[in-house]
Amino acid sequence: MAMAPRVTSSRWGRRLPQHVAVLAVILACARWPRRAELQSRPQIAFIGSDARFKGRAELPSRRCPGPQVKEASREGELSLLLVSQFPVFVAVGALIPVLPLYGQEFGLSQSSVGLLVSSPSLAKLLLNLPFGKLADSIGRRSLMVGGMLLCAAADVGTGIASSLPWLILARLLLGTGLSSSDAGASAWVADATESKPESRASFLGVQNAITALAFVLGPTVGGYLVQEFGLRSIFFAVAAGAAACAGGYALLPELRTVSGESAEEKSFQELLQAPEQQALAGISVAFYAGTACKISLLPIVASEVFGAAPAEVGQIFSGLAALAIAGTLAGGRLTDAVGPRSVLLSCGSICTLAYVGAALATGAHSKDTFFACLAVWALAAAVKSPALQAYAIAASPEDQRGAALSVPKTVGDLSYLIAPFLLGTLDDSLGPEAALFCCASVFFAGTAWFALRS
Repeated sequence: MAMAPRVTSSRWGRRLPQHVAVLAVILACARWPRRAELQSRPQIAFIGSDARFKGRAELPSRRCPGPQVKEASREGELSLLLVSQFPVFVAVGALIPVLPLYGQEFGLSQSSVGLLVSSPSLAKLLLNLPFGKLADSIGRRSLMVGGMLLCAAADVGTGIASSLPWLILARLLLGTGLSSSDAGASAWVADATESKPESRASFLGVQNAITALAFVLGPTVGGYLVQEFGLRSIFFAVAAGAAACAGGYALLPELRTVSGESAEEKSFQELLQAPEQQALAGISVAFYAGTACKISLLPIVASEVFGAAPAEVGQIFSGLAALAIAGTLAGGRLTDAVGPRSVLLSCGSICTLAYVGAALATGAHSKDTFFACLAVWALAAAVKSPALQAYAIAASPEDQRGAALSVPKTVGDLSYLIAPFLLGTLDDSLGPEAALFCCASVFFAGTAWFALRS
């Protein structure tokens, strides 16, 4: 037993060059077409299956440093964003398989563990729109930095919590920080890619691929930390990652531009009246519910139904994240080629079938089929990620970008708040097959609604 930590560390050391090489390849894919290549063709912003061409005269005229210098500067800023986000995503990847086990230390049932997992979404649900409006009024960077610092404080609070009320309070503070950071970061990325919307999805694919790589590394890091320092050490690692991310965000420039006329602020209901926002709401509910099922239910099903050990559960999550690396890169390129609507409809349909297959495999106790269905779902969900973000950015008015981008996130967070508790309750009362069929039904309904409204 004394040799186990050294074996884990040795494997980590042997795999580290491979992970670094994968990260280098992903970052290399982030280099966009040069300005000279774009001068000869009009810019395209996809909304649904339509292409809206923007004339060159409509582009911002701030080109004082010169086109090539400005493009190189923007690429460097986007790379800094990705590097800043990487450590916090590695830490969160280490946390996800552990959080349900941490809840069980407080004597929580499966449905109550689902409530613990979803509690940050309660704060996000209430604060997404206010933070989105703040991003439009005071700027993006301050919300990004402040939000990450709040996340760091919340994770420290989670790690030292000695009772359930303090634990829930810390998770609510985490949701506040996430809401602030996400509002600023999503609007910042939209601003930074405004000059080249026809290749925006490709960058978003790279961003999601780096996130997926971080989630591949995360369970390995988490397993080592738990083995050496216990469950609570994970939360301190997440806090350190969030603090590092805040430091990187502080180096980014503020990209918010103030127009001569101040647009009239719209309420959540007014923003949701747009058909594109209604379509986004439907598809967001589906994919957020799928993620909630992955985090709160799938580890329990793998363990209780198929007898997977905790180490095997961690390997499953790492494998799903590895599929996501290829999926998001392909999804970005595919979205730029055919438009986000087609990609979202296809991926939503595939995810529906994958969860139906997982439910049937669970009832039949077919382990291989169950994991194969999870792999299909993970790949389709990864492909859709850049398409969903590109559609949301293209559907948001530039003068109210932060507020408009908060609409699908708020609706999705509502789904994420309800789904873990509902799925846990169904698992407790009717079994895991009913919970998985419920998730498949949500995917079907959300995809059908998106098809009708987009």
